[in-house]
Amino acid sequence: MRVLELADVIVMLRSEVDRVGGQAVWAKKAGVDRAVVSKVLNGRRPPNKAIINALDLRMVFVAHAKRPQSR
Repeated sequence: MRVLELADVIVMLRSEVDRVGGQAVWAKKAGVDRAVVSKVLNGRRPPNKAIINALDLRMVFVAHAKRPQSR
């Protein structure tokens, strides 16, 4: 399993959008509102479940180990 940061997902989305010929085309193929795709690409909102699924990704949460407090 590879862990992607939010920025990586946006780069992946941008690449797929460019590959198919634009936001409207990708959104229609993915069954996602084009305005939502635009907002994600412009950093105004995080990718929603539909976009994550359309990119063939899954969302998981990674817990970081607590660091010992220094005194």
